[in-house]
Amino acid sequence: MEMPWRPLVACCLSLSLIGSLPARATESDPADTTLKAPDPVAEPTGPEATEPDKPAEPDPSAALIEDEPLGFAPEPDFLIAGRTGSPVCRTSGCQRCPDYCRFGSFDVLFLQRDNGTNGNVIAEDASGTQPVPLLTTQNMQPATAAGIRLFTGRLGPNQVGWEVGYTGVYGMFGQALREGGPIQVPGGLGQAVQGWATANAVRPTYASSLNMFEANLFQHRSYRAGGPGSPFPWDRVHDPYCHSVSWLFGLRWAGLNESADLNVQTDPGEPFTSYSVSTSSQLFGPQIGLKGRRQWNNWAVEGWAKTMLAGSFTSSAADPIFSSVSPANVIRTARATSDVDVGFVADLNYSLSRRLGDHWWLRLGYNLIWVTGVALAPNQFDFTDTATSGTNLIGGSSVFLHGANLGLEARW
Repeated sequence: MEMPWRPLVACCLSLSLIGSLPARATESDPADTTLKAPDPVAEPTGPEATEPDKPAEPDPSAALIEDEPLGFAPEPDFLIAGRTGSPVCRTSGCQRCPDYCRFGSFDVLFLQRDNGTNGNVIAEDASGTQPVPLLTTQNMQPATAAGIRLFTGRLGPNQVGWEVGYTGVYGMFGQALREGGPIQVPGGLGQAVQGWATANAVRPTYASSLNMFEANLFQHRSYRAGGPGSPFPWDRVHDPYCHSVSWLFGLRWAGLNESADLNVQTDPGEPFTSYSVSTSSQLFGPQIGLKGRRQWNNWAVEGWAKTMLAGSFTSSAADPIFSSVSPANVIRTARATSDVDVGFVADLNYSLSRRLGDHWWLRLGYNLIWVTGVALAPNQFDFTDTATSGTNLIGGSSVFLHGANLGLEARW
């Protein structure tokens, strides 16, 4: 007979072995809502256990995965396309509008001056019964003269800037010659000076120089325009450009200094004696103007128009007059006189520039300069022979110059 305790012992041993094995991970029943205690091994320890939950940091590679494209939002007055034509940051070639804070220029001027004298007769043919005019003050036409122009300035904050400039035109010289007399100096002066009524030769000369200095404050506005997206049809044919407009106000000084000589030779081989007059016209007053510039990557056009209404302080001085036949006999003593008038200066320029480097440009342009309210030296010739001869100052005349400029400019 089999003992009944043996199956019972086998069952107990099997249960003890099953309880000693590790538990397997099984999927939780969705319908099971019983709360389970967390595993003690997975619970954090140390300082991290007391810190609040932090937001998850974004993945740097997420922008490469999203479909939204990366963009570049420039500030106002900032050219998106640099000289390389790509939308990169300013340190890599982008340009502001304008792309400079300081500027300077040097121009060589080649200007032709008109002869705005009164056209008085200064030499006559005395071979007939009636004098015939041979030379007038208009015959002394000045040749093309050279000059220089310097400018420097800066664009300041709040769209306000300043500039100073100097313009000088030198070597405006004209002359004429008549010889093989008899030639006479007109009026009572020709009769009073021995030998001037039957002279052998007459050579008048005329020289003048113009100097101008100006200091201006200006308010500037710049913006990007042109290109295929421009609202104006005439700008769509151009690449994008930077357009700058400046309204300026300042002070200008202009000084015109002249001399005229009527050189007379009484007989062949004799020295020339002269009737010499010099004048000075100093103009000073306020100036207003408009200045504009359009700049592409490698080309730019620039122009200005400035006007000044000024007080004109004029003066004239004449040397003593005598004859080479009798040098000790002074026919007329030295004369000097002055006057005050109103003057006007207009200055226009239009230039084309070509980029040579990051900061340097080559300039070529055309200029118009008009100065009024001045005293011209040949107009002061007085051929009368009275006690007051040569004491009357003739002012209110004009000088007109036009011509080319060639130079360099720097913008940085």
